[in-house]
Amino acid sequence: MATLKNQKVKIMILKPDCDIDVSDMDRICEIIDQYSGKGYTFSILDLGAVSHVNFLGLRRLSQAAVRQRKAGGGLALTGINGYLKNIFQIVGVYGDFQYVTSCSTGIQKIQEDQQVRDIDVAVINGKSVKGFGRPFVHASALQKYKEQ
Repeated sequence: MATLKNQKVKIMILKPDCDIDVSDMDRICEIIDQYSGKGYTFSILDLGAVSHVNFLGLRRLSQAAVRQRKAGGGLALTGINGYLKNIFQIVGVYGDFQYVTSCSTGIQKIQEDQQVRDIDVAVINGKSVKGFGRPFVHASALQKYKEQ
């Protein structure tokens, strides 16, 4: 068994609850980049409440995933339905992301892959992408996802 590292990993979870147009995707990518600059090199985008994504914004999201990988992290998607999967595949970006079955499994996978125990999780919810609420940042957020 590998020894756990003493470093802290920062994970940001974005949970939009509406369909995503091009300007919404721009805002999502801005948030990812903003938090990456604060050390949140891992992001999970939960699309469980999203029924449509405008295909014109997907290249920008793919570029954000590349920046996250270059920073030593990654961008994972969860909650993607068959319709959204088809859009990602048609645009040619489906393979640019990691996929997890839930936010909690994404967090656990990051912990295992990075061999760390100490994490900070920022959860950003919003009635719309433009109006994302202020993030809740705390390691105890993991417990909330384990209980779901």
